[in-house]
Amino acid sequence: MGASEGKDIQLGSQPTDRERKATLRSWLILVAMVLLFLIWGFFVFFSVGDKGPPNWDFGVVEDIPGQSPYATEYAEPTPQHVAD
Repeated sequence: MGASEGKDIQLGSQPTDRERKATLRSWLILVAMVLLFLIWGFFVFFSVGDKGPPNWDFGVVEDIPGQSPYATEYAEPTPQHVAD
């Protein structure tokens, strides 16, 4: 078993036709995946993107429990320990 046998791999040898097809197929799969992500990203960006300010106005809604007319809890009898 020496270098004289025909199946030895040599550095710098030309790739076979099968290797070229496998490399091309691998690159095509990679490029297809990248394009899929880019197309999906543009689709989401343009379909969901910034639609501007909303057309409703609730005014100022208190978010402290018990002070909002929409509250489900009663106000605490003593104020909170945090000063205004």
